[in-house]
Amino acid sequence: MRILRGVLDILYPPACLGCAGRTERALLPLCPACLRQLEPAPQMNVAARLDRLPSDWGTICGAHSMWVFDKGGALQSIQHALKYGDRPRYGVELGRLLGTSYLRAGWPAPDRIVPVPLHRLRLLERGYNQADMLARGVADTMDVPSIADILIRAQVTVSQTSLSRDQRWNNVCNAFEARRNVEGLTCLLIDDVLTTGSTIMACAQTLRDAGAAKVYIATLCLARA
Repeated sequence: MRILRGVLDILYPPACLGCAGRTERALLPLCPACLRQLEPAPQMNVAARLDRLPSDWGTICGAHSMWVFDKGGALQSIQHALKYGDRPRYGVELGRLLGTSYLRAGWPAPDRIVPVPLHRLRLLERGYNQADMLARGVADTMDVPSIADILIRAQVTVSQTSLSRDQRWNNVCNAFEARRNVEGLTCLLIDDVLTTGSTIMACAQTLRDAGAAKVYIATLCLARA
């Protein structure tokens, strides 16, 4: 069914999720006009968001988000389609844009690209991990391997939606485990939306504890504060 949907997306591109117009690229969910209207995420805002966490900022070497996420906007429609609408191919194409944006911002290419993992139960429910799809697109851009099982989410955590910043950190700070050797490597963590940063920083800390020399972060969007 998913293969058939992918073929149909190429033959009959879905409507732009921003304006319902025609998209120029079959697997990209926005038309060029809507893409141009998306607000770039100021990098100082990304750093400031992570600086509010109780974790040590020295855990990571840099963080990059491509756009500002607004509830009710085109990016929320994209996130919903990517996470719940069975459109994993959107993630790969958007990941290519994210990889290009990351490199243009002057950040270094890593040795490994690491998607923020889902717990296996949630992965079974959804069928795929949207962060993994984004990471595959980033990997295509950089010609660097993306390895989905470097990190695993070892603990089931409650939804972060209604939690405070401190509660979010406490919810995920010990939820991840490293399952592959990252000793001495530079890793780039990938996720869709940076809200408080608790989840992705917990992943970064796990990688550093496992011996990663440097960890960078890249997300598709930064939630508006």
